[in-house]
Amino acid sequence: MIKKLILPLLIAVLLIAALIYKLNERQNNIFSGNLNVYFVKLISKNSVKLSPVKRDRIQEEKPLKTALSELLKGPSVYEKTRGYISEIPLKTRLIGITELPDRLIINLSKEFAENGGSISQSFRLRQLSSTAVDAAGGKPVYLQIESKNADYIGGEGVEVPQPLEKY
Repeated sequence: MIKKLILPLLIAVLLIAALIYKLNERQNNIFSGNLNVYFVKLISKNSVKLSPVKRDRIQEEKPLKTALSELLKGPSVYEKTRGYISEIPLKTRLIGITELPDRLIINLSKEFAENGGSISQSFRLRQLSSTAVDAAGGKPVYLQIESKNADYIGGEGVEVPQPLEKY
């Protein structure tokens, strides 16, 4: 009876090992390194700072696209429990990234520039700028809102430095 169970058990173990190997191999091909994505971190009741969190870089995507996609998703549930928030409105969409020989241009939806006071606008710009500059590989990065150059965002007119600067 035991001899009859050994062969099927051995085959099952080998199949599971092969599956685990394939999954690890696939994962190693998909992710290649880390990117910094910047969120606002609550330090105390009245104090916040801009702080990076690590995200896996997807190999098939350009680093800037991966970083911006992760930024627009916002902090994970775990990061939220650790005090991270985002000032970027949830409905903000990445319309596109244009890569020119001498620069990168990020085009975001109008929601990025809407609502919130000057402090919120300032932090969302700092989140975007620091994330983009880190991921751009040394190329200058410029911001457009709905395909128009962004000189200011928000009703209070927070100035957008072009090219973007890391804070």
